Amino acid sequence: MDAHSPKPLDFITAYLAQTFAVPPEKLTAEATFASLDLDSIAQVELFVTLSDHYGVELDDSKASGRLTLGQTADLLRAELARARVAGASAMRTHG
Repeated sequence: MDAHSPKPLDFITAYLAQTFAVPPEKLTAEATFASLDLDSIAQVELFVTLSDHYGVELDDSKASGRLTLGQTADLLRAELARARVAGASAMRTHG
């Protein structure tokens, strides 16, 4: 994630509002995909978009209707942290 990338939850809410026309007032950290009437295809599309945008691999098998937007942002933050640790480790090994 570079300095110009939005925070994960901000990116998720903006993406869902723009792509799936979800009313912004419904897009809270506690909202589930099911409560937003987003099916599994929409969730997988979001996970792929997040993976592409942030340059990390998200496991879309973790997508479920009960997953909240906040939990999705947490999954992304965890992957970003793992990628940073792996990158730092690789730099020490090769540097």
